[in-house]
Amino acid sequence: MSLVVASLYLLCLAFLFGSSLYVFSRDPFSRLNGIYALLALSLFAWVGSLFVYNAQTMNPILLYWGRLNFASVALIAPIVYIFVAVLAKQEIKRLIWIWVESGAFVLLSLFTGLIDQSERVLAMGEHITTYGWLFLLYLLHVLIFVGEALWVAFRSPAKLPRENSIQLKLVGVGVLVTAFVGIMANVVLPYFFHDFRFIDAGTLSTIFFLAVVAYTSVVHHLFNIRVIIKTTLVFTALIALTLEFYQLAVDFLTHLLPLGDPAQRQVAATTIALIINAFTHEPVRMWLEQLVDRLFVSRRQRHRLARRKRS
Repeated sequence: MSLVVASLYLLCLAFLFGSSLYVFSRDPFSRLNGIYALLALSLFAWVGSLFVYNAQTMNPILLYWGRLNFASVALIAPIVYIFVAVLAKQEIKRLIWIWVESGAFVLLSLFTGLIDQSERVLAMGEHITTYGWLFLLYLLHVLIFVGEALWVAFRSPAKLPRENSIQLKLVGVGVLVTAFVGIMANVVLPYFFHDFRFIDAGTLSTIFFLAVVAYTSVVHHLFNIRVIIKTTLVFTALIALTLEFYQLAVDFLTHLLPLGDPAQRQVAATTIALIINAFTHEPVRMWLEQLVDRLFVSRRQRHRLARRKRS
């Protein structure tokens, strides 16, 4: 696993855990906030279990983390549906059955080989999963709830306030993109084509869902959050950009510098990359802050113009 991929995993995990605590603490008695916190923690288990799984090479630890990954997805799909339904202000009539069914799949995933039969690591370090005979039923469980969530998100009731309707559609876009990438990379390619190379892309697509939720929270007041979390957004983007450009700079300079010793080239490249980063860090931070400010100011101006027209 590269430095950039590992850093994206850690940023995603930090944002999931932090956002679950922050949103829940804003209004512990809000059903929407509570469901989001549960969803974020379930996603945390999914992303975190795969992150640890990729570092394991020996059974039974490898098998345990693999099964935990499957179990977390069995929870994520119904919680996504419940979250979207609550946001759409719809009544969920079969809530008890949803939890019973999901709990059954969680237990089957964790403690039997019916869904995840075995895990192994090839000589090249690639992790391979052998699926159990109940996997297709498990997949159907996931697809049904994700499909229901998308149906509710994009068919919002006519009586729903405009702001809520916008929130619902934005969350629907986040669910759609993350679900599509996750299912393609973590299900279709591994199960049908035995290609496990892109499972990190599927899990890290959670970042897109988090970005949509952050945007909807800040701009469209999802969770009744009235404060602008500009610092969090700016520094998250800044860390990701810094790590990406730093690794690219080190790799490029290592091959470019005219030094015979590979160790000397690595040290020199790292030194130059750190100097470049020191001079560019502050300008990039200021540019990101201006970009975020411009986005929010333009949004506020549109609200003011709309209020003036109504008056």
